[in-house]
Amino acid sequence: KQWYQRRVRANKNVRLYCKDLPSEQVKCGEDTESRITKATEAYRICDETTGAPCCRRNRTIEVECKPKKGVWCKLEGEEFAQEWDGATIANTKELPCRYVTGYDYRTALILSVFMGMFGIDRFYLGYYAIGLLKFCTFGFFLLGQLVDIILIATQTVGPADGSDYLISQYGPILNKVGMENHTFYQYGSYYFKQVLSPHDEH
Repeated sequence: KQWYQRRVRANKNVRLYCKDLPSEQVKCGEDTESRITKATEAYRICDETTGAPCCRRNRTIEVECKPKKGVWCKLEGEEFAQEWDGATIANTKELPCRYVTGYDYRTALILSVFMGMFGIDRFYLGYYAIGLLKFCTFGFFLLGQLVDIILIATQTVGPADGSDYLISQYGPILNKVGMENHTFYQYGSYYFKQVLSPHDEH
């Protein structure tokens, strides 16, 4: 009886929500393995025919999170925490992903180097008006071809539909560092508070 009372008191003291668990105490996205293109490690894009996890146009994928076995946390709106078994879904989480529709980076760069003076690279990426101008002006007298080679090589110019280039898993993927609505902040030792099992509480 005393052990049960101590456990209940410890349970009440756990204030960490499951959505705030550190990565080493929760498994997220295990259900998305079948939706990954192995050659590029990019999630398949969403379509209307499937409800499986997929990469949306805003470059996020919603995955299910399961606290690991023995971890204590509580759900939003609940007063007490519970011990999880490692197989139960506690919450969902949005993770960043690469929105890829099939435009190959190497193909675009090769077309820009060898056929850029005719605007073939711009036609391939979906910029038909610019491609036509390059075709009529011989790549803006080769100056436009040189500029496009640099822009495509640095991935400054991408496909016209707003997607990312199709690049192999260990290829030259350039990630722009910045801040947006999905930027995640971690303050000091916040996550190291109340993450122990209530059995370890005093």
